Amino acid sequence: MTSFLQKIWSFLHLVNGHWKAKTQPIRGKTDSDLLKSLRAYFDLSNNERKKLSTLKKKKKGSNFITQKVDEVNRYASHRTAFLANALVQLLLVNLASISLLGFIPNIYSKLLLVSANLLIALLAWRRVRACKQTLLQGPATKPKWSIWGAFRGNRRKHNKHIKAQAKPYKTHMSDERLFRMIYLINAITIFFASQLLWSDHLPALLRGLINFPLFIITLPLAIANAYWAFGANSQVVKAATQRGNELDKLKL
Repeated sequence: MTSFLQKIWSFLHLVNGHWKAKTQPIRGKTDSDLLKSLRAYFDLSNNERKKLSTLKKKKKGSNFITQKVDEVNRYASHRTAFLANALVQLLLVNLASISLLGFIPNIYSKLLLVSANLLIALLAWRRVRACKQTLLQGPATKPKWSIWGAFRGNRRKHNKHIKAQAKPYKTHMSDERLFRMIYLINAITIFFASQLLWSDHLPALLRGLINFPLFIITLPLAIANAYWAFGANSQVVKAATQRGNELDKLKL
């Protein structure tokens, strides 16, 4: 990258850091603070808090909790981003303003774009709730080998366990692919079709005076979606690598 592009990229990275700080619900500098934040966020019952405390004392418990907290935070950020995009698509985007797409009624395009963002936000919310259940269940334990199961039975148990370990990475990978696609659609539509709701009923001169500054305002939103799409792509690669590493353990 050139020096100018590096500065832009660093600025986007910095802004995204502030966004995460505001949209990621579970935070804490120490393990104790993180645990308190986790308990408060999910409003855990006394029994669930005991399970979490017991899990933390286990050998891999702390790492497992940190992993799930990162997962909750990631999906929570996506959820907020798609809710914000749904609002932007409703108020500030009109596909009919693009001459090639003028045949599409504005109401239908808005309904499609807003619904897509709301459905993805719902998916992210469901993933957050699923993280809670997975967290309380704790990490999957390795199956016990039996001399009576040698060798085929033990190998089957082992393979089943490893595939179960790799499944969350597969889910993460497919989710991030979907997120990337919707972020790109948001970026393109916001960049090329920004138009204030009902502004097409205004006189042409007044409409022009409104929509030009509107484009300047919505430009950062388009850039943010493009940046999130790039980040989602990086998450796909990361999840694919982690899943591959887990599946490599199938080899006995």
